[in-house]
Amino acid sequence: MKNDNEILVSIHCLTYNHAPYIRECLDGFVMQKTNFRYEIVIHDDASTDGTADIIREYEKKYPDLFNAIYETENQYAKYNGSFHEILSSMQKAMRGKYIAYCEGDDYWIESYKLQKQVDFLESHPDYTMCFHKALEHFETDSSKDKETKVVTRDYCGPEILTHMYATTASVMFRRSIYDTELYKKVLREKKFFGGDATLFLTCAHYGKIRGMEDCMSVYRRECGGVTGSIDFRKLANEALAYEETFGPAYHKASEEFFHSGCWYAYIQLKAKGNKKEAETYLHKSFKRSFWGALRPIFNYYRRAIIRRIKRYTKTNR
Repeated sequence: MKNDNEILVSIHCLTYNHAPYIRECLDGFVMQKTNFRYEIVIHDDASTDGTADIIREYEKKYPDLFNAIYETENQYAKYNGSFHEILSSMQKAMRGKYIAYCEGDDYWIESYKLQKQVDFLESHPDYTMCFHKALEHFETDSSKDKETKVVTRDYCGPEILTHMYATTASVMFRRSIYDTELYKKVLREKKFFGGDATLFLTCAHYGKIRGMEDCMSVYRRECGGVTGSIDFRKLANEALAYEETFGPAYHKASEEFFHSGCWYAYIQLKAKGNKKEAETYLHKSFKRSFWGALRPIFNYYRRAIIRRIKRYTKTNR
């Protein structure tokens, strides 16, 4: 029987220089309506723009909800662009049976989000994770907001990795995943620079994953912060480790990730003037598979042509 004083959900929030966005994020946390207790565990990685001051303001107003970790030295930079040390400190701080993710530049728009996801996981013990539809908001361009393509059904690990259906702020999972041998191995071997995808795939390894068609969060695109400035070299370098770590079912997804990572690393490095290093990633991709290397290049220019056609038709109506 559940203790009424027990914290059932821990909200996991990473933030760095999110001052323009953090209030919407925190408002989404404190507006939750639940029949259980939850806590907000938030890690500020030595922000320099006043983000920490805003968090302290909310912490003072809602002392029973907040458990804030304030760094005085940027941990991401200290550990060479790895989140593993940060994630480890967060895991030690959280007390809930379930963990709900939301980074400081995203936010929730449904006051019953936590309740809906807890109700599902409590009544379906064979599921390790659930996620829901989100609204993608393009912060730095004129693209229209759009909803992610999530419907109410079960999802397998390879399709979550390939199509990125599960946006971070939509996910809730069982805290027990942290204690599994596979997840400990992932953290120990440090083959992956991030944490979201490997966590989701670990959930898929140990149970079922359910998508929900309710749109309950907003995912900001291209607004900096924790993941807005992606180093595609790291994505390319870690891509093949998915198959090595999670098994042959991830072969196709690993290959697609590798070639896409190499192509975008090429674009990124060339834009920065690192032409020689850029060409090494293009060479790696073609050396591994000629047709595999062509696929992301074709998709990149196809999308660029479609955007130009749309702009042309819009201005010439």
